[in-house]
Amino acid sequence: RAVVVLALLQATAGLRAPTSLRRVFSPLARMHNTMLTRRHVALQSSEVACGGRETGLFGLRGAGHVPRGLNDVLSAMFGGAGGGGAATEESKAALRDMPAPDTNAAPSWKDLAATAGASSEGGEQRRASARAAEAQSRATARLFDAPDGHEPEVTLYRDSASWCPYCEKVWLMLEEKRIPYRTEFVPMSSYGRKPEAFLRIQPSGGIPVAEIRGRVISESNDILSELERLYPDRPMIPKENKEAVTPMLRLERKLFGAWFQFLVTGFGESSFMSAADETNEALAQFPGPYFLGKDVTLVDFMFAPFLERMAASMPYYKGIVFRNNPRWGRISEWFEAMETRPSFRGIQSDYYTHVHDLPPQVGGCQFSGNHQKYTDEIDGKHLSWRLPLSNDGGVEPVRQADRDQAK
Repeated sequence: RAVVVLALLQATAGLRAPTSLRRVFSPLARMHNTMLTRRHVALQSSEVACGGRETGLFGLRGAGHVPRGLNDVLSAMFGGAGGGGAATEESKAALRDMPAPDTNAAPSWKDLAATAGASSEGGEQRRASARAAEAQSRATARLFDAPDGHEPEVTLYRDSASWCPYCEKVWLMLEEKRIPYRTEFVPMSSYGRKPEAFLRIQPSGGIPVAEIRGRVISESNDILSELERLYPDRPMIPKENKEAVTPMLRLERKLFGAWFQFLVTGFGESSFMSAADETNEALAQFPGPYFLGKDVTLVDFMFAPFLERMAASMPYYKGIVFRNNPRWGRISEWFEAMETRPSFRGIQSDYYTHVHDLPPQVGGCQFSGNHQKYTDEIDGKHLSWRLPLSNDGGVEPVRQADRDQAK
């Protein structure tokens, strides 16, 4: 019941699921993702997953990795059997060692239902807030400092689940520049067909798309450029170190290409490791935690979506710890700096989500190396989702704000 209390309070409060509480919800998400992945297999659409010239690789079709079934979900949640399956000896032993629950201290189901009902409306309001400090995944409008009644000049069409990496960098730019905007949600092609209304303005179906002052722009990089040109306040291309922007963006594409090849084919480990080394060295080029120094810039928005996905996918599929690896200390410092920013905190996802949302998008991911330990941990095996978490949080770092919220 203690777990259920935490789960209900988090769900109804409308907050971003922290790593610790997310481990409560992840088995349910796995069942949902299984259905989505099977739906993806059945779709006969030729649309790409995100869209645009730069997103062609994310349009690969294929069954991908189908998450495990209900038995493993129950086993992950409770460390035992589901539907009659036998629990592992390790899980049985761990369960025997657990202290007996204090049932007198647990609230009743009636109390839990009352708590959920009392806070559900407030949770929905927070998720859709136009003025909250952090980015809000379900907000249809973000006003920032604009007065009530202000009509935004920008409408962003992005994916419904907040899983598209190319949408993420535009989303980050809007949040950091505090440009009022509206959001229209469109499913990625991996998870459903595009609405006809959207296809009328974007026949290819690719996302993201932005309508800025009446003009439709359909490439993420073009959207970023236009936002920087039309809204010069809070510049994201600095005058200092401007000459480093183009080489940094070339490096981002190099790192992405090496990671993608390694992830989906199983070949190219040395190329990925080398590109990661170059990225770590690039972060040492200027003083400050970000790519161009002490201030966040467009370069950080370009790197953020895929560095985030590398941190999740490399241990899970390849057995390579990417974040908090001493080899790439600067990259770890960059993550820590980004997590202090309300924009990134509200957009950043967790490892479990990424390792299961990637396969339908890219056509499948290949396991290799000594990955099983990390795969099991991220998937919740061997009681790795058990509360309370260890001090180090395991392979996925736990932000202090998340730990405080869980308490």
